[in-house]
Amino acid sequence: MTLTIRNYRDDDLEAIVELTNAADVVDQLGEGTSVTELRERFGRPDFDPYQDAFVAQDEGQRVVGCAHLESDIGTEQSFFYTIPTVHPDWRDQGIEKQMLERLWKRAQQRRHDLASKRVYFYAYCALHHTGTVALFESFGLQPIRYSPHMVCQPLEKLAQPQLTPGIEVRPYVPGQGDESVVETLNEAFADDWEFVPTTVERLTYWIASSTFRPELSRVALDGEQVVGLCLCTVSEDRFKRLGHRDAYVGTLAVRPPYRRRGLGSALLLASLHAIKEAGMESATLDTDTDNPTEAIRLYERVGFREVWRWITYGKEIP
Repeated sequence: MTLTIRNYRDDDLEAIVELTNAADVVDQLGEGTSVTELRERFGRPDFDPYQDAFVAQDEGQRVVGCAHLESDIGTEQSFFYTIPTVHPDWRDQGIEKQMLERLWKRAQQRRHDLASKRVYFYAYCALHHTGTVALFESFGLQPIRYSPHMVCQPLEKLAQPQLTPGIEVRPYVPGQGDESVVETLNEAFADDWEFVPTTVERLTYWIASSTFRPELSRVALDGEQVVGLCLCTVSEDRFKRLGHRDAYVGTLAVRPPYRRRGLGSALLLASLHAIKEAGMESATLDTDTDNPTEAIRLYERVGFREVWRWITYGKEIP
């Protein structure tokens, strides 16, 4: 078998979408995509698809594997992330290892251009995908983090949100209070072990995506200051892949001085009620077993349950 690992080209886009969706039919991780969604993902402000995305191509020029190296770049620490994907018909033939080697080499190259004190290389897979777990461990990566994938279904028995006195909870309005939103995100996640401050530029990119739903998202205000938020996405293409209508809760954040008042639960429940009223059948999210705010307990109280786990493998890039 002759295999070539090369950099991404624009004419690869549809082939990568087809490959990704074929893999997700087998894996059932909800990681499928569409041409629009992948084009948007490759348009991130800090991402160069021509340098940081790769495909594996067989002798017939068929794309049988793909991966891209995303990043969070900070002053103190930076992170490179990847989820290598190989077509189900081509797995266990060494393609995964070759792609991982190419991604590691690219991360090493980029590491030399960074001023960050510490830089890490992370790769993800589902915990029950034992073959990928074995590959990552053979590559010298160590298990770093476990992230439950949780679902709330059905949405028929949601509690009513109990609003904190003096705090207003309303739908998210893009462009209003963006700087306060960024401050909230940075304060809320400052204690996270892989924290890298976000920016207005990155927020603007995220909320401009075709899947972001401001009418389902919620912000909490103390006067004019944003003190909490719940951001949600919906993809019509994802409905087709899943077979039912599902919303994804991408971010739930509360500033530390406003915690332990039920604000996180109120924000999440307010979004879930909006999600239900919009005709969704379920809501999903991903969290972290080591979350310092014990978010899993909050999600369970609201009605979420764990269905499987992601595992993060990684190591520091010297």
